[in-house]
Amino acid sequence: MRRFFGRLAISIALIVVALVALLIAVGYFVFALYLWLVEYLIPPAAAVVAGLIVLVLALVLALIARGILRGSRRRDPDHAVTKAAEAAAELGSLFGDKVQGFANMGRGTSLLTALAAGFAVGVSPKLRGLLWRIIKKMT
Repeated sequence: MRRFFGRLAISIALIVVALVALLIAVGYFVFALYLWLVEYLIPPAAAVVAGLIVLVLALVLALIARGILRGSRRRDPDHAVTKAAEAAAELGSLFGDKVQGFANMGRGTSLLTALAAGFAVGVSPKLRGLLWRIIKKMT
């Protein structure tokens, strides 16, 4: 356990050192930006522009972080869609059971109806096209 805490302390110290180095590097980049802007603007205006650029960059990074953190919340609509699809499947199953019960009551009539419907779809290209469009809209 002592070894774990030792490694944890070393890791945290290295992260702190890396963050300090990062802040120093950002400071140098901002100073370099300021020196470049001084060639085109007066020094106070160059400082303001450099500060605004850094603020805009920070805002963009904050918005990206917010989008990443909210990514897990976007699954809720997917969950709602899944629940709706499950409910529709259950409703379709109930409807299928009712139709099967109806077809079992009049087997001969059901067979003739299915044969007539299959023949009509096979013969009529317009009917096939209509059924295909309906199926595409449903999916």
